[in-house]
Amino acid sequence: MRKTSAFQSAVLFFFLILIAACTQSSDFTERQNHEKMIAVLDSIHQDAKTDPLKYFYANEFRLTFLDSLIEANPGIPQLEYRYAIEFQNSRQLEESIPILENLLEVMQDSVSQQMAGEALAISYLRLAEVNNCIENYTPANCILPFDEEAIHQNKVYVESAIKYLEVLLENYPDNYNYYWMYNISHIANGSYPDEVKEPFLIPGLQSVEELPDDLDVPFFRDVGMMSRVGDNRISGSACVEDFTGNGHLDIFATSYGFGDEVIFYVSDGNGDFSDQTSEAGLDGMWGGLNIECADLTNSGHVDILILRGAWLAQHGEHPNSLLRNNGDGTFTDITLSSGLYETLPTQVAAFADINHNGYLDIFIGNESSSNWQGVFVESDETSEPFPSAIYLNNGDETFTRHETLNGFELDEFVKGASWGDINNNGFPDLYVSVLGGENKLFAHRGLDENSLPVFEEISRSAGVGNPFFSFPALFFDFNNNGFDDILVITYDVRAINNVADEVAREKLGLQTSTEYSRLFINQGDETFLDISEEAGLNTVMFGMGANFGDLNNNGFYDIYIGTGAPDLSSIIPNRLFMNYNGEEFIEATAYSGTGHLQKGHGVSFADFNDNGRLDIYAVLGGAVEGDYYHNALFRNQSGFGNWLILQLEGTTSNRQAVGARIEVVIDDGNNQRSVHRTLNTGGSFGANNSRVHVGLGDADAVKEVIIKWPGTDQTQVVSNPAINQVHKIRQEN
Repeated sequence: MRKTSAFQSAVLFFFLILIAACTQSSDFTERQNHEKMIAVLDSIHQDAKTDPLKYFYANEFRLTFLDSLIEANPGIPQLEYRYAIEFQNSRQLEESIPILENLLEVMQDSVSQQMAGEALAISYLRLAEVNNCIENYTPANCILPFDEEAIHQNKVYVESAIKYLEVLLENYPDNYNYYWMYNISHIANGSYPDEVKEPFLIPGLQSVEELPDDLDVPFFRDVGMMSRVGDNRISGSACVEDFTGNGHLDIFATSYGFGDEVIFYVSDGNGDFSDQTSEAGLDGMWGGLNIECADLTNSGHVDILILRGAWLAQHGEHPNSLLRNNGDGTFTDITLSSGLYETLPTQVAAFADINHNGYLDIFIGNESSSNWQGVFVESDETSEPFPSAIYLNNGDETFTRHETLNGFELDEFVKGASWGDINNNGFPDLYVSVLGGENKLFAHRGLDENSLPVFEEISRSAGVGNPFFSFPALFFDFNNNGFDDILVITYDVRAINNVADEVAREKLGLQTSTEYSRLFINQGDETFLDISEEAGLNTVMFGMGANFGDLNNNGFYDIYIGTGAPDLSSIIPNRLFMNYNGEEFIEATAYSGTGHLQKGHGVSFADFNDNGRLDIYAVLGGAVEGDYYHNALFRNQSGFGNWLILQLEGTTSNRQAVGARIEVVIDDGNNQRSVHRTLNTGGSFGANNSRVHVGLGDADAVKEVIIKWPGTDQTQVVSNPAINQVHKIRQEN
């Protein structure tokens, strides 16, 4: 062995010192940028204290503002009413009741009487929820239909709500918001349907759906609180992934509230979780309405993109955050150095390798000016345009922003987005959901001479421009024929204050006014067939979060939809639809035990205990500070069908293998069939993990797994993989 000279040793020592210094300098700069982002977020928090009317969910700050107005202008009923509503929307809910009761005494005109009476009914019903469902929690609470465990033990508040609702119904018998709250109150009270006054009864709310004999539907139990992942705050989102690399799926969750930090739940592999937020270096990092996750740095560790400012129009000029997963259980905010820093109201992001360089790129959807942008904003100001953009990954933890890019340009009120491959040509296409406008489909036409993607917007020729009022948008293969279909869930903001009214009307067989969701079936020629009615989606929805997975292992994707609206009266069930042989969706909300009445937002499907059965993590809670509720982890209690789980790792493809097309070929002796999957992170509000779960039904063997790796022409075949196991598959070089 050659000996190292003293001079060589000195040079080596010098370079080691230099490298260490550079590393320390780099680490110091990164930590500075991380702290700068926390300071930016804190400045927004301080701004909300100073000017709380900008933010509809800054209710405690708004109360402080109203305190001074009330003191300076005592005895003005309209101001007193607003004060009461702000208490109702805050965590000081009980303070609203004496104010409203006094207003009911002093304001004698019919409009004021109705407003005060309705507000009192809502306050009492919400107090009943807080007292019985949150402070006296059971896993069955607030899930329709109610079982004995869910009936309120303290009936004082719900009985007061019933009293005021009966008066309202007698005076306003055509207001179906009141019908809905009245019936739900009786269910909570244990007096439905026997004590519901006949003219106001909505029948069947405690019934279970009739389902086909050959449709397996799992039953779920909410174990969120027992598993210590029941984050008890307001609306937000979640990503599920093995963030720590220990083989178990963790949960990263957010809340929209001011000062609400992100929460990082680490799994112990036995169904329990621990809060590791501080240990992950995330103190002071507050959340956003939505988050999406992907390995953007190609490190083998999944990173997190927090999206902020949604629904706030010009007041939502808040930065997003890219949190790099350091691979040691910690995260660093690298937004400032990554080229992603901008202050725009953002709802959604989606990931794909669109230029085939082996790194994931990002579409970020902003809420640009529209007639519906300021639906929650108190201001006469005109909002500036906030165009969406594509960020191409440079491969060095930086991105290049493209507001326009070879046929891509989008200046709309974007609420959902998903990448798919509509023509199976290996290039990802982008579907964008626009609230209050025509949805967009950007078909990828390949790369130009500079290796930049070329797009063509084809929504009209493809027939996928509707619905007009849409929110979540999902690409998945509904009928399992190897072509990506499109599901778009409606959120009709025209009825945002009458959500319960619309749901009650539908239950009573009366005419409704809201748009229906759309299921578009891919015809294989860049056109789609709308089968929404045949598929059973001609129903009032108001979907915010949505995601998909095969819950009964029959090879077809099912969907769970988080529903609701900011109004405290909109306590409608979140909904589960089972895929019946790729022909239709059949609702199984009541049967499955997933019909939670609290507002639903980010949704994630995942097999948390590695038993081959998908569970559902649902972020619950409303839009205002007082409308908090714990998140639900619906544990799948059933054991239908056999399964495979595939963990892919790209080498020349992006390391997470997002966009990989998978065909699982099953030969059961009688016939050969295939189950088709695409590796993606699911819905556009909340994210699934990157493990590919494949339901096999009754098949007891798999002939082969065929993988088409993204961004390449490479196909890889795995023969005769064992069923009911997790298989790690690395791209062959």
